[in-house]
Amino acid sequence: MSLNPARGSPLAGVSVREVMVPCSTFVEPRDPVTRARAIMREEGLRTIPVVAGGRLEGLLTSRDVMRVTSTKSNIPVSGLMLPPQPLITPADPAGRACLEMIGAGLREVPVVQSRTDRTVVGILRLDAVLGVIAARMGKEAKVEDIMTRDVISCDPEDELSRVWDMMEDGRISGVPVVRREGRRTVVVGMITRSDLIRSGAIRLGQESDKGRFRTPPRVKSAMRTPVVTVTPDTPVARAAEIMIERRIGRLPVVSGGELVGIVSVSDVIRAMGG
Repeated sequence: MSLNPARGSPLAGVSVREVMVPCSTFVEPRDPVTRARAIMREEGLRTIPVVAGGRLEGLLTSRDVMRVTSTKSNIPVSGLMLPPQPLITPADPAGRACLEMIGAGLREVPVVQSRTDRTVVGILRLDAVLGVIAARMGKEAKVEDIMTRDVISCDPEDELSRVWDMMEDGRISGVPVVRREGRRTVVVGMITRSDLIRSGAIRLGQESDKGRFRTPPRVKSAMRTPVVTVTPDTPVARAAEIMIERRIGRLPVVSGGELVGIVSVSDVIRAMGG
């Protein structure tokens, strides 16, 4: 849903040039995927640009990298990278660019000089755009107006490989970890793609499915606690500020101690009308 017409959006009149940051992390097509995976794990990235001679050649995502097991460690980045889509330029409206990124399931995208000149000049991150929204919007919009009510969640005892597949199938970046207490669903943790990438456990979990490990890693070994939550009546602007302060992409929404929804960076940007 959109709470504001495009003309009144906090992103109205903001160009990509105003919110992009330097692109300091990338890999080359000839680099081994194992190197890309190590960089993504260390920095908690879900997407990394593939650059040769300053020119954007493609994108490598966490979903592709994590499919490479120890028996296929010699694969080069060029063998897994995707075409560089969407192409974002400094002159593009930031709101429109963000909606394209959300549609492609991406949180960060390289910015190129133009659609005919793929020289990399920066990177656009949804988190940076969130800061503009938080600074410009009013307090009238509430989390309950934009939150997702049908929440995908997991259990502390679930296998990490199963949760990774759940994120892949649902095209989501993280899920609350919950326990049932009587009739209530209580949030006890949070687990994200970045947590799984940093831990390195997801690859071990996938290899355990092939019989290499007796005990597959569980959610409780990688989940993040304590959980940062908001309530349905929290202003969207405050939820955005919390995401920025805590460097997180989604917040469980809790009412009376029970999980009732979830709100993400993408939800905020979509709701603001681009």
